[in-house]
Amino acid sequence: MRMNVWLFLLPGICYAAQTIAAQADNLTALVRDRTAIERVYYNHRLGQKPPFDQATPPSLLERLVQEDRRKEAALRQVYGVVITPALLEAEVQRINTTTRAPDMLAEIKAALGNDPARFAQAFAKPFLVERLLRDKFDNDDALHTPQRREAERVREKLLTSAATNDAVPTLLAILKASHSNEVSETTWQLRSRPAETNAPAPDELEIKQRFGPNARLLSSPQRAERDHYFEDLPAELQRVLRVQLRQPGDVSAVIETPGGFLLYLAREKTATALSVTCLSLPKRSYEQWLSEQTQEAK
Repeated sequence: MRMNVWLFLLPGICYAAQTIAAQADNLTALVRDRTAIERVYYNHRLGQKPPFDQATPPSLLERLVQEDRRKEAALRQVYGVVITPALLEAEVQRINTTTRAPDMLAEIKAALGNDPARFAQAFAKPFLVERLLRDKFDNDDALHTPQRREAERVREKLLTSAATNDAVPTLLAILKASHSNEVSETTWQLRSRPAETNAPAPDELEIKQRFGPNARLLSSPQRAERDHYFEDLPAELQRVLRVQLRQPGDVSAVIETPGGFLLYLAREKTATALSVTCLSLPKRSYEQWLSEQTQEAK
């Protein structure tokens, strides 16, 4: 009887052992390919640099691959999104058609043996997973409800005070009372931008790199030396603020962005400029949330 039990369990044990071995082989292959990719990047770095093995040790490369796997697991377990062959093929096509460094991309493909499957798994897939996971996180209302509620609470307080004809300085004091570190001031020029100033500012480039080519800078954390132009804002935001910020003391709706929630108070408005104070409450940290998902999966 005992022998029959072992014979019954044996296929399952063998399958589990084969699965573990396959996962280990897959990890080894991904680390190998990640090493090849990072070496291409390393070779393109200029200036003084330590040897490749010192700058990018095997332990770091394995950790990066494991992080990519955990992100994919979080995308599947938390949001039910599975990376299908069709999604992966679309990402490969996106990379091929939008790359601004075709020569480097060709080097990466060559480093992966010009193998489409290796390129898709080791190079394209991490980009796809990261983008999808960040998008789901940014638009997860349940995760960001506390920050939205706090912004709405401050807005209600401002509206109540404005209804009693309190002066703008009083409204500013309310706005800064409990969130002084999250309050900034900006003056937008309402006239058209001169042709010679059409180049985007460094902070605008940073926002586009983080949130995509269609992202716009809504509010600067500090008063910048260059002029801000109202026409640089997204068209939808321009329409909202034109309607809601007609005169000093007007308060905007709570506006959601990928990184947080914005609330504007009009300080001054003339025919040529609009000065505002902005409360910017950041959403929950993506990195912290991802760390929590990783810990729960252990």
